[in-house]
Amino acid sequence: MLSVLLASCGSSDNYGYPSKVTFGKEGGSKICSGTSNCYNVEIDDYNGNGKSTSIDAIEDENDSVVVTYQWLMVTYKPSAGPHLKITAQPNHTGKERKLYVSGMVDDSFAEIKVVQY
Repeated sequence: MLSVLLASCGSSDNYGYPSKVTFGKEGGSKICSGTSNCYNVEIDDYNGNGKSTSIDAIEDENDSVVVTYQWLMVTYKPSAGPHLKITAQPNHTGKERKLYVSGMVDDSFAEIKVVQY
């Protein structure tokens, strides 16, 4: 269903970014690359609650944007190209958890569903 939503409101290829990233309970980091830079990055839960940061917040071309929400962190350095570093903390809950990373590209979003087991 997520891919249907993305196709109806933006790029059908999610701007080259993966539509889903999974982590094991140990957590870790993954680099997700796309074809277009984002100018706003946010992390949301299923209900739309979350945090966002715009690249307008950076002062120097070598600065990075960092967004943290609950157990997930996204680091994005616009000058390095269309790459998002997604870091998940270890999952000690014993339950699957999900968050959504969105990057604003042009006038729509590239969205990545992040699942941790």
